[in-house]
Amino acid sequence: MPARDANDATWYVLRYDEDFLAPASVAGDPDAPFAVESYPWLEDTLLYDPARHVLELLPEPLDPKHAATPPPGLAIDVTGVIYRVDPRTGALRIVHCDGSEQPFPCEPHVLARPAGIAIDARGWIWIADPAARRVVGLHPDDGSVQLVLARSGPDALVEPLDVVVGFDGRYFVADRGSGRIEVFSATGRYLTGFVARNAAGLPVVPTPIAVMIDADGTLLVADGSHPTLLRFGTGACDPTLSPTDQVCIAPAPIGEPLADAQLQTLLATLAGGDVALDALARAYGLRAPRFLGMTCCPLDDNAGIVRLAAVHRALRLLRLALERHYEPSGAFVSRALDGGVPGTVWHRIELDAALPAGTSITVETATSDDPTPLAVTWSAPLDSDGNPIAFRSDGVPDHLIQSPPGRFLWARVTLRSDGTATPTLRWLQITYPRVSYLELLPAVYRRDPDAGLFAERFLALFERVFTGIEDSYVEFTRQLDPAAAPRDVIDWLAALIDLAFDPSWSLAKRRALVGEAMQLYAMRGTPRGIARYVEIYTGMRPVVIEAFLERPQRPAFLGRPAAILGCGMPLTECTPRATPDSALYATYAHRFRVYAYLEDPCDEPVVLRVIERIVEVNKPAHAIHEVCAVYPGAQVGVSTSVGIGLVLGAAATPALAEGERVLGQDTVLGDRKNAHARADMKGRLL
Repeated sequence: MPARDANDATWYVLRYDEDFLAPASVAGDPDAPFAVESYPWLEDTLLYDPARHVLELLPEPLDPKHAATPPPGLAIDVTGVIYRVDPRTGALRIVHCDGSEQPFPCEPHVLARPAGIAIDARGWIWIADPAARRVVGLHPDDGSVQLVLARSGPDALVEPLDVVVGFDGRYFVADRGSGRIEVFSATGRYLTGFVARNAAGLPVVPTPIAVMIDADGTLLVADGSHPTLLRFGTGACDPTLSPTDQVCIAPAPIGEPLADAQLQTLLATLAGGDVALDALARAYGLRAPRFLGMTCCPLDDNAGIVRLAAVHRALRLLRLALERHYEPSGAFVSRALDGGVPGTVWHRIELDAALPAGTSITVETATSDDPTPLAVTWSAPLDSDGNPIAFRSDGVPDHLIQSPPGRFLWARVTLRSDGTATPTLRWLQITYPRVSYLELLPAVYRRDPDAGLFAERFLALFERVFTGIEDSYVEFTRQLDPAAAPRDVIDWLAALIDLAFDPSWSLAKRRALVGEAMQLYAMRGTPRGIARYVEIYTGMRPVVIEAFLERPQRPAFLGRPAAILGCGMPLTECTPRATPDSALYATYAHRFRVYAYLEDPCDEPVVLRVIERIVEVNKPAHAIHEVCAVYPGAQVGVSTSVGIGLVLGAAATPALAEGERVLGQDTVLGDRKNAHARADMKGRLL
């Protein structure tokens, strides 16, 4: 049943895979939305990410001659000194805080073609050299070689383009030639390596061009042919975080593929981004300098390494962003949305999207009473120049639908960008039929069609606000319904009626208990109430037996033929001060047992504790109880009540003559439930 708002209008929401992706047989066909079997259509400049449920523009394809080109190497130390690779000459240079620049003091022939740069905690400068097929660690003062990361033989590095230092001192090298990430210890010993592909096996031909350590200790890999950043486990967490702030509680093993990351998402919350922006500007002049605190001055010893790691992460992300350009536009057309009746007046479009500066989203609609129209006319709100009004980050989140009445509606969504970023569409909601306050006014306001249309759209401003307020009341009422309320509201409702849950209560069980709370309170203290409470938790109705039902039906007289010593008249411990009546009271009065049916003995420690608590708070205060777990089968002394915990019979039914029956196989005492033969024991507690 479709959901409805306070004005009895309903809606379509486009947010899942089937709303944006068509089957392979019709994918890419622009006529697919208007066919008999309607499917959505995506232009080839758009990407729908099923993992994040978002629609975005694709990065522009790289020139094959410059495919997988890494950004120029760049690093900054704790004193604010910048080490960079000159993109024109390929030489390694130093940029000081006063703006002066000089070549890096390096021994001749040590560096053939420097690429990526990293700085470790010792201050050593690490240079990836693809021409020499190695990574060299140099001392910052004199450029002397301190350590070399390389491999010999058939497993040698092919084209190492970038290197990054992990939180624990290990080195991760991006080798574009082999498509692998190689890992070395802090002493330069080779540890392991892995192919730079995600869990889906993408990219098919990996070409890693840059690596960085994320804030949670995972490894981010930029690939020249993949639109997202690949993420892999490193087996380590950020040691600078306190245990309560630690993100990766259980670090993933080295090389384990994790969910891909979006560059724009990571850029939104950069730590050290201002320092990195200034370093980029001073090194390459790509952006105007932004001089802020700690920009070009020594960092204190305590915060230096922490801040340095954040700045290097920001540097690498910003360099990737400067190198990436997105497609200028891309269109998506939805499948035919059915309003149910001819002449449906469609009302409003709302969307949830991230719209960075320089991006926008335009939504146009077309309607028809024919599900397969030969031609459609696209309509949208227009500005003063006659252009469709786009959704922007500084605009309103909804538009009125301008298309004429029609049973079927198609939405055409166009994403646009200036190339620096991509808009991200999360979902699109289309509401129908139109609810207009004009219907509440006299007909004279609708006499002139143009004036009536203006009045209808003008009143829609007020309708949107008032409907939002009314929806808040409807939502509040819905959340008071135990069958629909979310978990936190269920717990709040339970607290209002003096109920509390331990973690073993599932959401479905919590809903059922809160929904039946009033009936359970009315039956509180009775066998029926206790049984129902336990049934809600376990899913199987227990048997509650009061002890007075098990007392002897007639007295035993010694000497009579029916009296058998040890059966009808058992010998008990000698208690001179106890009378026969008090012994009967102690054995049968104010006592009861709860037989709880369980399927798995492993559940017993948790389930029995909860059942014990349920019985304790719901029984009469003077009554004494015992909870017994019953499993399929018979346990002497525990599950030997015929019809409750015991099913008589052999493992297999023997051959029988016609009309013969076997107790427990084809003849069961009581009602069978979950492999138990159980009787309906009725009574009330004394």
